[in-house]
Amino acid sequence: MSHERMATSTGSSSISASRSLTALRRARLRAQSASAERFLSWPMGLALVCYSAFAVTFASFQVKGDGLVYFNLLRRYFGEHPDFAFAYQFGSDVWNTPFFLVGRGLGAIFGFQPTIFHVSFEEISITAATQAAFVLTLYLGWRLLRELDLPRGPAVLFLTTFGSPLFYYVVFDPAMKHAVDTLVLTAATLFLLRVFTRRHDRDAIVLGALVGLSLNIRYVNVAFFFAVACALAITRRRALAIGLASAAVAGGVIFALPALRGISYFVPSYFPKSSALGGAPTISRYALGAHAFVADTSNPFNGFSALTPLKMLFSAQRGLFIWTPLTAVAVLGILWAFRRVERDERWTFRWTLVAASTSLLLAHSIWGFWNGAFSFSTRFLTALFPLFLIGIADLRLRVGARIYPLLCACAAWSLLLAFVHLVGYDGINAGDTAFKTAHVFVREPGNITTKVQRRATDRWSYLWALTHGRDPEHVHGR
Repeated sequence: MSHERMATSTGSSSISASRSLTALRRARLRAQSASAERFLSWPMGLALVCYSAFAVTFASFQVKGDGLVYFNLLRRYFGEHPDFAFAYQFGSDVWNTPFFLVGRGLGAIFGFQPTIFHVSFEEISITAATQAAFVLTLYLGWRLLRELDLPRGPAVLFLTTFGSPLFYYVVFDPAMKHAVDTLVLTAATLFLLRVFTRRHDRDAIVLGALVGLSLNIRYVNVAFFFAVACALAITRRRALAIGLASAAVAGGVIFALPALRGISYFVPSYFPKSSALGGAPTISRYALGAHAFVADTSNPFNGFSALTPLKMLFSAQRGLFIWTPLTAVAVLGILWAFRRVERDERWTFRWTLVAASTSLLLAHSIWGFWNGAFSFSTRFLTALFPLFLIGIADLRLRVGARIYPLLCACAAWSLLLAFVHLVGYDGINAGDTAFKTAHVFVREPGNITTKVQRRATDRWSYLWALTHGRDPEHVHGR
């Protein structure tokens, strides 16, 4: 009996010691000096300089693929006449507009097809907008971690970035909307925390406005905010009412903007058995703007698959856990935190964020093209960056700096796959798995390394030549 009591006492002591260590780390975070509490501290400044060098070396400046949908809408909205233009999940253009107008102004002065980069200033402005969105996302993520009393140094922020899909769509494919989508969802997460902890009406107003913008960036984000609304209906009904009103106003105003310029609204089918461009059994057209509002209504669930969320997480083709294994580390951190966090407003916030993220994942069950064609990892879940960030910071708090080698290994794996995916190889196709991509590097490491090095040296040689008045080649992300 005495031995059992001694074992129980020892176990309790170890738990108490662990909790005391965690409390001590939290106290140290709160006691940081004023200079260390600034986002732009010396370590962060150094990290941003290193990131800038990486971005200048490898960033793409050409608008292509789905990015043309949002880019051409901006061009049409401001009086140009691109080959096509329609309004579809265009909320990212709200962020891109001021950068686009600067590029348009430079184009008016120096010519819309400058002789230096061989892409328009307007295209360059989209890459600049994406980089600005990323830096602001880092800042908001830092603010979020600070209000949760979690580690928030540049190592946590940048290792989480390069261990998630976000880095790919900030650097290698910046014309896509995922960087802005992540920015808005990170901001919404921060203000959701404030709604739970501060209970100020202005936080609910801002959260609602961000919801309205987010829904115009990706319609499926309604699943994320539906879960948030359910949580607020239980705990913060006044905030819910204010937020819904703000979301309705902001979302409605943003959605109406293309109609003011006579631009069509286009809803292509998300489902593999139909086509919004024609050929489907039933096509509904609604006059809205200068042209037709097109939507396939043959069967809205013909792309449904209960396995889609599992594929998005675990399949070798695009699964988050495979392409970006830092996902598993983040999930471990979140689960570990739930065992130790006190049941207060922050605990409610954490559960709400997990429920909302799960809701967004499950909503893709009706998304026929879940793999995103030639995408890197699961791009449709890129905006869950704040969930990654909190999970990694939780683990950093409890494990300490010993977690960094694992995080570096995860980021290195994702970067390896990203570079092979970027430079390509013989026979590449949209169905290739992470393991095939890695096998290509194992089979021909010299070839892949040479291609990456050539991109880097060509970019810097090009920039060096520009400073000396020569234009040896166009850039186009090469």
